[in-house]
Amino acid sequence: MGIDSNTIEVGELWAQIELMESQRRFDGHAYPGGQGPFPFRLAGQGFFPGGDGLWREDSELSVESSKKIRREGMMFLGNDFGTLRSYESLRLKSFENPITWKNLKSRVRRANLPTDRAFFTNSVLGLRLGSGTKALDKRDWQNSPQFAAFCQEFLRFQVEALLPRLIVVLGPNALVSLKAFGVAVSGDSTSRAKIGSHETLLHCTTHPYGDFNFSDSRKELDAAALRLAWEQASSASS
Repeated sequence: MGIDSNTIEVGELWAQIELMESQRRFDGHAYPGGQGPFPFRLAGQGFFPGGDGLWREDSELSVESSKKIRREGMMFLGNDFGTLRSYESLRLKSFENPITWKNLKSRVRRANLPTDRAFFTNSVLGLRLGSGTKALDKRDWQNSPQFAAFCQEFLRFQVEALLPRLIVVLGPNALVSLKAFGVAVSGDSTSRAKIGSHETLLHCTTHPYGDFNFSDSRKELDAAALRLAWEQASSASS
């Protein structure tokens, strides 16, 4: 995998999604009703699988990366990329930089984390279809067990390929999805968890979009907790 044992090519993750989509498990379709594949990939900054999920400095948002992900780093796990309509609006500039990205990068900088060890991805595959859908809409996993199994399969593939020391769960929707995928999550903000064959540290936090509600002191506390989680994960794996 990847160019050496310490990296993996992001193309290997995209290839696995394409393989799963080609199996057309949902009545002959790649996805169940209301969900569809990405029509293109972003060349610049973007959460995986719409983009490559890798860090870029603010002056390099449109620049293509090496497409190599460091293994044994940290995985920031959102819920899903959003809607097809909003994604299509990114076609010309080929990168995204919403408030979620800006606030999340501010958290990472405050926590003084190694940005070359960060990978930004989503737990739910595909894009939401329909003009009335929103990225923050809650999903009823009880009525979608087949799709939950589909997304769980790929999450397990990601985790077993990247072996993250730390997974940072971004917000309640991502946490609900994790639980729907059969991941045992304790009530603590930071705890050990097993995904597939890989045991890792989970750190559950608020969704970055809401950081505008928080004072600087609250943001510093959240950054300190994130930094501590990374230090714990690193020491446990060393």
